[in-house]
Amino acid sequence: MDQPKVSIIILNWNGLEDTIECLESLKKVTYPNYEIIVVDNGSEGDDVKVLRERYRDCIHIIQNEKNYGFARGNNVGIRYALDKGVDYVLLLNNDTVVAPDFLDEMVRVAQSDERIGIVCPKMYRYSQPEKVCFDGGARIHLLWGTVTEGLRPDDERAVVDTEFAIGTAMLIRRKTLEQIGLLPEEYFFGMEDWDYSLNALRNKFRLVVARRATVWHKVASTAGATMGRPWLAYQNYKNWQIMCRKYHSPPGQVLSTLCVLARAAFMSSITLLHYIWHRDFHNAGMFVRSMREALRGLLAGLLYRKPGGLP
Repeated sequence: MDQPKVSIIILNWNGLEDTIECLESLKKVTYPNYEIIVVDNGSEGDDVKVLRERYRDCIHIIQNEKNYGFARGNNVGIRYALDKGVDYVLLLNNDTVVAPDFLDEMVRVAQSDERIGIVCPKMYRYSQPEKVCFDGGARIHLLWGTVTEGLRPDDERAVVDTEFAIGTAMLIRRKTLEQIGLLPEEYFFGMEDWDYSLNALRNKFRLVVARRATVWHKVASTAGATMGRPWLAYQNYKNWQIMCRKYHSPPGQVLSTLCVLARAAFMSSITLLHYIWHRDFHNAGMFVRSMREALRGLLAGLLYRKPGGLP
């Protein structure tokens, strides 16, 4: 089997313990031709110092001056890797643990067909190691602003096509990056992988899941845990509205916005009444703040202006 060069890019932001556990699992990887690039996204503590002392020549560290968000932070590492002439870039969340042979399998699948632009592994929950959380059945529903997991437990194929390549772990062919560009930086956090998946499909690349490649994900973002639910609500609605403008016609965007608002109003009413009925006023207050931030995010997405305009 060919052994093309792979750059594994790990974005760290105040997540030292998770990053160390991820790096320790990568020490056991059996694929011979890879390098690890850790991009520190403006961590507030001694993350960079500790990682340099602990791993020295085993990793290359790039230190961003501030938190650039998921897409821009990863793009710093991607540019560095491409300049070195690598064949593939693997974006890997720092809150993951990998199986020793996961990269062998992902590269094998990628090399089997030049039309394959992105390969993802099969993922399990870190807290429930036997519970699958991603296996390729996911679909993007732009009308409703959602992604459905669509797990396929009865499907025993080793490789399956998907219309959503999850950003938690995605092996991207160099040709894909050269043809459609890097991750879209208009999203600070969230939905970059939605957009990138749709763009890759639009450009006739296959997105596949190598289901014999195994990764365990903690399924709890550092940003979400640190910034809280209102902040996430703002990001989700802002980013979804930006993506709608890119992939919907103006009438489609209006219809999608109305559908999402109607669904959100219905679901929010039920959730809020549940909190009030159980006298859970702390979560009720948090939920009200989240709804307010969601509306702010929706407006921010509508008003967003990217230099040069959205494609």
